[in-house]
Amino acid sequence: MSKVENLRVVAFGGGTGLPVLLRGLRDRVGDLTAVVTVADDGGSSGRLRQELGVAPPGDVRNCLVALAGRKKLAEVFNYRFDAPGDLNDHSVGNIIIAALADMAGGFCEGVEQAARFLRIKGSVYPAATESLTLVARYGDGSVTWGESVVRSVDKEVVSVAVEPAGVHAPPAVIEAIERADVVVLSPGSLFTSTIPALLGVGTREALEAFGGPVVYVANVMTQPGETSGFAISDHVRAIQEHAGPIVTDVLIHVGELPRNTLDRYEAEGAVPAVIDRDVLAELKVRVRETDLLSPDAGGGVRHDPERLAEEVCEAALVRL
Repeated sequence: MSKVENLRVVAFGGGTGLPVLLRGLRDRVGDLTAVVTVADDGGSSGRLRQELGVAPPGDVRNCLVALAGRKKLAEVFNYRFDAPGDLNDHSVGNIIIAALADMAGGFCEGVEQAARFLRIKGSVYPAATESLTLVARYGDGSVTWGESVVRSVDKEVVSVAVEPAGVHAPPAVIEAIERADVVVLSPGSLFTSTIPALLGVGTREALEAFGGPVVYVANVMTQPGETSGFAISDHVRAIQEHAGPIVTDVLIHVGELPRNTLDRYEAEGAVPAVIDRDVLAELKVRVRETDLLSPDAGGGVRHDPERLAEEVCEAALVRL
């Protein structure tokens, strides 16, 4: 068995970025743990959270599906109702996870049951033992509550926190970090996905004590209302300010983007994040640059699961 097949990986995040990473790592490494943000309050997840008091299941569902061995059942989990009425826009998987959480007496336990149903390869845990409300502070001193409103405010985000304070990460998350060979912060929305996944009590301390590489997969584009004007170093600094100087390596896409793709993003206020290598060197992080994008992104900017997983594994092996 190769060193890659023996790798123990812990990946943090949410949204669409973490499932992409998991799909690439799923059949490549020996032990894979996903730690998923539970601060979402929009869409189907937000409605279930409000109506049932359950932690938001959407991001967790996407990760379970990415790791599922039972592909047909995973398709059912991803099915979304499109009809007038209370079920409109709910995904089947979200409802199943909510039901399992209620039956099992807790969200972590419900996710564990869903993982068994799907026969996932690896483990998926919420970043905290209960749902969290994201509190965003802006450059003008104002504050908002709720993940879904951050980008719509369209102000400079200075910091985020979660309420209630003091909610612990599941013990299994801390244990996974302690035995890991590499930790990965997946690409995604910096203040509403990546950083919230790190805010369960105990996570920061475990990551600061972790002796292996912590790889941040940098976003290719800025995100309007969240990271407008951010260079790659600004992303790293934001992670440092919230979780400590944990990042050892930054994985960056390099390569030309099609003009029509850039035009489409620029029309929405997004531009490629500046790669400021000198500043990154001052932050004492190692920079790894390569082509990371999927050729089948349909005109969008999306990381390729296989390329991403290969680079993460190489970064881990270099540092072992």
